Parts: sequence; structure tokens; C-alpha cells
Amino acid sequence: MRKRFVTSSTTTALVLAVAILLLEPLLATAQTAKTKDMFVAADTDSYDKGLPIGSTFPSLKALYRGEVVTDLRPFIHDKGMVFIANRSADW
Repeated sequence: MRKRFVTSSTTTALVLAVAILLLEPLLATAQTAKTKDMFVAADTDSYDKGLPIGSTFPSLKALYRGEVVTDLRPFIHDKGMVFIANRSADW
């Protein structure tokens, strides 16, 4: 009985040691396989990403709290401003 316990304990310890040693390489291999074709090597499409950094923002005309707004400077504070435009598909 004692010999069987020692044998099973040793086997369990060896299996755990091998699993710990192989865990990181197995996880790395799985991550590589999962992300293999996720990214393209170069951006070659004709998609226009918008205004370049540092360029002048185009003029606009909008309503804000019932008043016509044509100047964004009052909205730009010490932390800058995020401008999001949504053009409706239903005209």
C-alpha cells in the first residue's frame, strides 16, 4: 500500500513538473497560432484617414443649445477637444 502511494505521488509530481515546464511554451505557441493572420504587413488600401495631424480644421456650421456655431475655439480648453461627426444615411 505504501509503495503504491509513493509511486502515485511521484508520478503526480513528475506530471505537474512537466506541465509547469511546458506551460509557457504551449501558451506562446497557442498565442502565435491565434494571431498568425491578424495583421497585414502594410496598409495599401485607398482609405482616407482624414485630416493630417496639425492641419487646419475645416469650417463648419452647427447648432449648439439653439445657437448657430461656426467657431470651435470656445470649446477648446487646456486639455484640447474631441470632435465627433456623424453623417446620417437618411437624408
